[in-house]
Amino acid sequence: MSGPKQSTDCNKGGSDIRHKLPIIFVTCAVILTSAYASTYHSVARASDVTLDISFSGSVNDGKAAALTAWLHAVATSMENVYGRFPLPEVRVRVVSDRRGTDGGGSPVPFGRVTRNGGEMVELFVNPDRPIEDFYADWTATHEFSHLLLPRISYKQRWISEGFASYYQNVLMARNGSYTTEQALKKLSEGFARGRASRPELSPNEAAREGVSKARYKIYWSGAAIALLADVELRQRSGGLESLDVVLGRFQECCLPSRRRWSGTELFTQFDSLIDEPVFMPLYRRYADTRGFPEIERTLQLELLRTDVFAVRTNPN
Repeated sequence: MSGPKQSTDCNKGGSDIRHKLPIIFVTCAVILTSAYASTYHSVARASDVTLDISFSGSVNDGKAAALTAWLHAVATSMENVYGRFPLPEVRVRVVSDRRGTDGGGSPVPFGRVTRNGGEMVELFVNPDRPIEDFYADWTATHEFSHLLLPRISYKQRWISEGFASYYQNVLMARNGSYTTEQALKKLSEGFARGRASRPELSPNEAAREGVSKARYKIYWSGAAIALLADVELRQRSGGLESLDVVLGRFQECCLPSRRRWSGTELFTQFDSLIDEPVFMPLYRRYADTRGFPEIERTLQLELLRTDVFAVRTNPN
């Protein structure tokens, strides 16, 4: 689910179009049966993933084409983690939502991932907003980043939401939507919100309280632990290992997955993919510890600027 925003497959009508899309330059054609279609369905290729995209609500044909290209760009940017999309196919449901028609707020006020009968990314969008606003927005990147992990127990929801919050900033920097400094500033601001939120709770306690009562603690404590794991892996391996690398190895062994994982199962599996454990030691240190992970010094490291958040003109 998308972060601090207050954020069923539909395939009736329309046309079914298949496109082979190159990795960097995305082209697509969208055909609607009328100028405004209540539902439009398209199946297309974005690099090595099939996107099954459906639009619900009033979206004109030009905006549907533009939003489809944007979704392909988001999917392609996922290759900046480990060189490929985490799943062979995913459904994307785009729902017209004209909240914020005055131009304020996000063009994507809500998003979520559901996994019943296969993964589906659901995005509520304001089709009246200019397409440039969508490329600058992080919500779709956050939701697609959830697909890097399997379904995780709500008892450790800070892992799923935290890793997605970390990668929304990493990927927006790598694809050039944010500068490196903008991404680090957004990450630091998120950590400040997380630190101020429910300091009496540990990440696991915050997860039990739920998003409605401990949203920032859940999202940003998990992002902090993702950052700490990423940096430790890079430092001890001289840059040969990273969170990107671990997630790529996990994808090869374990995705797609149809079961729900506990946080300890996931982190134990991550540690089995590297020489020395990183994830379970971080879990034992922070998961049941009140307060917020210690990340101040980590945020000052130069490798964040030269590697983690550096723009990448080509996927890995």
